[in-house]
Amino acid sequence: MSGSRPRRKSAPYDGGLRLPQATGTGDVPSDGQRSADIQAERPSQRTPTLAGPGVQGTLRARGLAGGLRLFVRPALDRMPPTESSLNRLRALTSGAGRAAALESTNDWSSDGPVPGLWVGRKRFFDSDKVIYHIHGGGFTFGSPWSHKALASRMAAETGTPVFLPDYRLAPEHPYPAAVDDTVAGWKWLIDSGFPAENIVVSGDSAGGNLALQLITHLEQSGEPMPAGVVLLSPWVDLDFSDMSARDKAKKDPFLALGMAELCRVQYAPEISADDPRISPINYTPSADWPPFLIQCGGAENFAGGIAAMAENFAAHGVTHEFQLWPDQFHVFQVFHPLVPEAKLALRDIGSFVRGCLHG
Repeated sequence: MSGSRPRRKSAPYDGGLRLPQATGTGDVPSDGQRSADIQAERPSQRTPTLAGPGVQGTLRARGLAGGLRLFVRPALDRMPPTESSLNRLRALTSGAGRAAALESTNDWSSDGPVPGLWVGRKRFFDSDKVIYHIHGGGFTFGSPWSHKALASRMAAETGTPVFLPDYRLAPEHPYPAAVDDTVAGWKWLIDSGFPAENIVVSGDSAGGNLALQLITHLEQSGEPMPAGVVLLSPWVDLDFSDMSARDKAKKDPFLALGMAELCRVQYAPEISADDPRISPINYTPSADWPPFLIQCGGAENFAGGIAAMAENFAAHGVTHEFQLWPDQFHVFQVFHPLVPEAKLALRDIGSFVRGCLHG
């Protein structure tokens, strides 16, 4: 024996991380380095997206997107628009969220007008700061439990507890029940002793829509604004023209248009898709709004509407950073245990939230 150490096998090559294309305006809060520098003020000014084997992203990200497109999307496309299908979705999403975050502390609260779930480590619960996260699910499914794993990671990245309101869902409770509950949950946090400047509002998908509805409500009522807002793949435009065109060009790995259309009808059957009460992209934003961090996947059908909102933010002087993550899918951050890009996106969220609350 030579006494030399055995050579370690190198890890298999997983491709290169595809960093986001970032645009934005104003002094966006941060505490720690972001994954990418801001290229321009608005999406229409950024450099073209490169393509080729060197910029395909990690193998895990591509593999998961391919699996979703091959297995999950067809199953959702075939799902009949029935009450039993909706119940299955509700049970599946809640169960997956519970199982993925067993290591985190949680506390169900029924103290306020809207019950909800506190998520984070025990040491976070004495904090005077909080993230108010509004879960997605097309206004018809999803729950605090379905988003517990995402909230747990956000709490770990920011050192701040997360409160998820259990707002009422359609079709049992159509518009404006979800908006009313979102506003009521915010007011309960304020009444519980959390100053507005110690709260960051966040929301994913339909929850991002509701987060924007909350901001417009606070603006119109003259109430204090939160320290910042995080939007993950927000569903801001309930008109399907752009989404249908994108899906025909290349199928979204995850979002099924038929299911999204059903959710829209069940949520607000009597309201035009152009009405800002359900499509906040049609509100006129204000430079007095708090700073925003907006993330979306380049492969998702919502990307066009989100980019248009970022253009509007830039035009009206809203402090914001818009990150378009190439080849990623809808709310890819949920898959942070698997996808390296999702972990990096959540680190950027942590930097933004810490900058808002401690800057």
